[in-house]
Amino acid sequence: MRYVFIALALLASSANAETEMPATAPVRPVVSEIMTPGAAQSRVFTGTVEAEVSSTLAFLTLGRVATLQVATGDKVAKGAVLASLDQVTLEEDLSAAQAALQGAQARGVFAEQSFARVQALAKRAVASAAQLEQAQAALDTAKAAIVAAEADLARAKDAASYSALTAPMDGIVTATLVDPGTVVSVGTPILTLAGLSGREAVLDVPPDMLSLLNVGDGFEVTGRGSAPIVGTLVRIDPSAGTGARSRRIHLALGDPPRTYRLGSLISARLAAQSLSVLSVPQSALTGAPEAPQVWRVGEGRKVALVPVTLGEALQDSRMVVTAGLTAGDEIVVRGVHSLTDGQTVGAAISSLGDKGAN
Repeated sequence: MRYVFIALALLASSANAETEMPATAPVRPVVSEIMTPGAAQSRVFTGTVEAEVSSTLAFLTLGRVATLQVATGDKVAKGAVLASLDQVTLEEDLSAAQAALQGAQARGVFAEQSFARVQALAKRAVASAAQLEQAQAALDTAKAAIVAAEADLARAKDAASYSALTAPMDGIVTATLVDPGTVVSVGTPILTLAGLSGREAVLDVPPDMLSLLNVGDGFEVTGRGSAPIVGTLVRIDPSAGTGARSRRIHLALGDPPRTYRLGSLISARLAAQSLSVLSVPQSALTGAPEAPQVWRVGEGRKVALVPVTLGEALQDSRMVVTAGLTAGDEIVVRGVHSLTDGQTVGAAISSLGDKGAN
C-alpha cells in the first residue's frame, strides 16, 4: 500500500507541473531619445585678419642689398621701387661678361684661320689627316666657348635689369625680412606685400570640428571693440598646421570696417543656421573609446549595437555623430551597460533633464 501511495503522489505532482505556465521574463523599460537634427552651440575660435592676396617678394638675381626704401606698414603703389641691389657690383659683372665674350670671339677667329690653313695644306698633302681633325676640334671648341660667353653676357644684362624690386600691386608692406648690406641669392625673401582690397580671417580649429564645416558656411566674426560681421568659409587647408593637430580655415570678410585691420585679433563662431547636426549624449556611448557604439531600438523593440563615428564635443555633454545613425533612429541613453543584443525593451521612459531631441 505504501508503494501505491507514493506512485499516486508522483502522478499527481507530474499532472500539476504540466498544468503550470512558464514564467514570462519582464520587459525592461528604457530611457531613450529620438535622433533629430538641430542647431548646436558651437565653440568660439580665435584668429587674425589677413589679406586675401599677399605676396612675398624676392630678387631674381644674386647681389648685395643696397637700399630698402620701405618699412612695415607703408602703403605703396603698383610699380614703386621697394628695394635695390648694389648697382656697382652688377655693372662689374656685366663688364666682365662683355670682356669674356670678346676673348672668346678672338679665339674663335684664330681657330677659324688655323683650320683654313691646315685645310689648305691637307689638300696639297702637306698636312696629315690628324692635323686637320685637330684643327677642326679646336674650331668647334672655340665656337662653343663663344655661345657660352654670349649666354653669360645675357644673364649679366638680365641681372642688371633686375636690380630694382618693384611692387606688383597696390598694397601695404606687412614685413621686411632683410637689412641693407645683406647678400641675397635668387629667391631670398625680401619683404611681404598685402593687397589693399579684400580681407580674410584665418583660424586654427581642431580636426574634430571639420566634420561640421562645409565651404560656404557662415560665421559670426567679432573684432576687439568692433561690431560683429559675417564671414564665409572659403577654404580649408588640406594638411595640419605645424603646431598640434589643428587645421587652418579661411573666412572671406570682403571689405570689412576699418577697425578690422591687418593682423588684428578676432573671434569667430559658426552661425547657428549653418550648424544642423545629429548628436548623442555621452551616457549613450558604449564600447572602446576608439570604436564607440550605441544601442538602437529596432523592430519589435529589440535592441542592437550600432557603431558610430563621432565628431566635435558639444555643450551639455553631447557628441556630434557624423556616421552610423540617421534622423528618426531611437537610441537608449541610460543603462546601456546592462543590455544584451536582441533584448526586448519596453516603451521609452522620459525624465526631467533628459533631451528627447537634439
